[in-house]
Amino acid sequence: MLLFTLTASGKELTIQGSAGHYTLNKHIEYVLGDERTLGQVLQRKQWQTKHDNSVLNLGFTDQSVWLRTSLTIPTPLTRQWYLLIPYPLLEEVDLYILRDGQRPEIYHTSRQETERRREQAHSYQVALPLPRDLDGRVELFLRARSATSLQVPVELWREDHLLIQFSLESLYWGAYFGVMCALVIYNLFLFLSLRDPAYGYYLLYIGSISLLVLSTSGVGSAWIWGGQPMLPRYALPFSTALASLFALMFARSFLKWQNISYRWDRSMKIAAALAGVLIAYTLIDPIHGVLFAGLLGSLVIVLLIAVGLAGLKAGIAIARYFVLAWTTFALGAALYLLSIFDLLPVNLVTNHAMQVGSVAEVLLLSFALAHRIKDERTRKLAALRRQQLAERQVGDLQMQSLEQAMHDSTTRLPNASLLNQQLQVMMSQKKHVALTLVHYPQIKDIASSMGHRLAEEMFCQLMNKLDHTLAGLDGVVCLESRQGAYIAIPEFGSAAFLIDLDQLQGPLEPFIEHVVGNHEITVQAVRLPVFMNLHCGVAIAPEHGDSTDTLFQHASAAQDRSESSNVSVQVYSDEISNFARRRLELVTALPPAIEAGELELYLQPQMNSTGEELVGAEILLRWHSPRFGPVPTGEVIEIAEHAGLMDLLSRNIVAQAWSAIQTLQERQLNITCSINLSVQNLTNSHFVSFALAGIREHAIPMNRVIFEVTETAMMHNMEAVIGSLLQLANSGCRVALDDFGTGYSSLAYLSRLPIHELKIDRCFISQMSSNQNDLGIVQNILKLAHSLNLETVAEGVEDNNTRDLLTGLGCHRLQGYLFARPMPLEQFCDWAAAQKG
Repeated sequence: MLLFTLTASGKELTIQGSAGHYTLNKHIEYVLGDERTLGQVLQRKQWQTKHDNSVLNLGFTDQSVWLRTSLTIPTPLTRQWYLLIPYPLLEEVDLYILRDGQRPEIYHTSRQETERRREQAHSYQVALPLPRDLDGRVELFLRARSATSLQVPVELWREDHLLIQFSLESLYWGAYFGVMCALVIYNLFLFLSLRDPAYGYYLLYIGSISLLVLSTSGVGSAWIWGGQPMLPRYALPFSTALASLFALMFARSFLKWQNISYRWDRSMKIAAALAGVLIAYTLIDPIHGVLFAGLLGSLVIVLLIAVGLAGLKAGIAIARYFVLAWTTFALGAALYLLSIFDLLPVNLVTNHAMQVGSVAEVLLLSFALAHRIKDERTRKLAALRRQQLAERQVGDLQMQSLEQAMHDSTTRLPNASLLNQQLQVMMSQKKHVALTLVHYPQIKDIASSMGHRLAEEMFCQLMNKLDHTLAGLDGVVCLESRQGAYIAIPEFGSAAFLIDLDQLQGPLEPFIEHVVGNHEITVQAVRLPVFMNLHCGVAIAPEHGDSTDTLFQHASAAQDRSESSNVSVQVYSDEISNFARRRLELVTALPPAIEAGELELYLQPQMNSTGEELVGAEILLRWHSPRFGPVPTGEVIEIAEHAGLMDLLSRNIVAQAWSAIQTLQERQLNITCSINLSVQNLTNSHFVSFALAGIREHAIPMNRVIFEVTETAMMHNMEAVIGSLLQLANSGCRVALDDFGTGYSSLAYLSRLPIHELKIDRCFISQMSSNQNDLGIVQNILKLAHSLNLETVAEGVEDNNTRDLLTGLGCHRLQGYLFARPMPLEQFCDWAAAQKG
């Protein structure tokens, strides 16, 4: 009895009416069991005693706990007192008061009854009112039960002090949820403005966190679902699962981690799926759902911190806010959960750690989103600047492209497009204008033989000189005033300009001849002067055409006529139009004529140095057309080269030539035969093989066949030409360089080519007996040939005086009308037999 008395007296607490607040945690005894009634509890003999002032924390349990304590109230209470249990997650609370340990109890109340009657203003904890007339020695018995962690802190509060405490808590929670509401409104505005899903997930996350805090803090019970203590059983795991789900979705959208790491993205998807499972499981088993919610929340927090650290390592600047925010929340949630699991003592810090961590977290995440807006704004401004720069560059490129489209890339002078625009303007104004086209055929030859770069340099010098000449003359139309350009470049090697005939004084043709340099212009290239021949065609509007296309066509036809007739300037006329139509008809008629055998071979004899013995013959082409009459050989070759018929024509010629040489052998005329080759033949390896195969097929000795090539042909694709000539020379055939002295006469290629003969052009031979300059040229050519061990052939020998001079100079072969004109095969054979006899 003494021990009981000491124990009882040690647990009693004397209540003074002047005090306002008492803590009963160290004055209680408790027992954990399934007893449902006070009578069953009073029969228990063993109660556990608490010796400190810590909160009774029994962790997760589905059993009820009974507490008892003794109070001594010297004088009756004059004010209302409350038994306060500051742990809102308790679902069932019953209070029994006994006087001096006697039954029945003098007072009984419960949480449900108190909240239903609203005897106390909105309370954030369980506040049970005590009777006002309570005095003397009383015992308090308290039964509590919770589906979550079971904590039973016990306090006594006088009503006025309790109201002050509730007012302060209202202020704190008002500030907390005020911050949350402000963040919701702010981010909702951003979400509606930016349509960024990250802000939408962030709003849902704030809502989930707010629901979780409402469930754990008692604010929800005080203001939203009062009188429904079972509702937090579902709200707590449900809000935890939602918060975990929306946190993961926010992290994926905020960090865009799914585009960076598939592994982390898959981990977050798995965690989100677990949150969905937890939501469904909570509806079935909310009690265990709370435990699983705590585990899932811990997993998600660790995962999000790891993802943030990985993003920070990957160089995502805003991830530092993300990591700091989740670390802060993790710290607060860890303290709260550790207290829930009875691993840390329950106190003011652990009770409010998650609230403090959550508000710090959402603020830091808002800073992160603000920083993201700043970064996006910076990126957009940078992108806008790049776009503006790109637009300027595009504009510059368009101007450059337009400039290039209207100008020649080599000379930077206007091209045919700009010329065509100016011509259209003048023709629309009914002006009398002449379109002049000038072509320099040697430019392309120089490009093939000496390189395109040198040809471009020469052409630029030539055009600058021509443009400078035109700039000082009246009547010439300026095509571009910005750079003062008067000529246009339709193509490489050609030029064009316009002449306003109303402003021109004097005849047109002499004016153009004077402008273009009296038929030839000298350009200093390398260290030798090169004389540039030209062909010029002119068409006048409106006489020669009422459209630019027609005018260009007629000027081009006049230019072709200038080239074919060796006239420097040719103005378009109906005769030229007839000539152009004839050329077209010839192109159409040539292939059928080859098939019909209308083209035949003539032979012109070549005599020895004295002119007395037949040593060879040159095979020449002749076309006697039933429709067009005799067609000049040069025109036939030109048509075939321009129409792409050269291979067909040449194969027909060599086929006839091998038959003719075989006939000469049968007539015992063992002479050499020379065949002219075009540049297209020499650049076609298949033709050379075809020609050599024909020689072998007809059993013709290779050393009796001489292939002649002109100097001009040598300038086109030099490497291919040399390859073909080497193939001919290696087979045993001989190679002759025709028209030597009229082309470039470069010693550089003479040393590279397998040449056996030099044929001196008739323009030097025909005048050598009366012109000392021509005689000197022939003498030097012969000396050069002797020094190079080359045979020489003189063309155009028409009188005995010329023959005697060539004989005296040591020319090996003579060819010309003095001996015979070209004749058909049979006539040549008869002539040769008579000559031999």
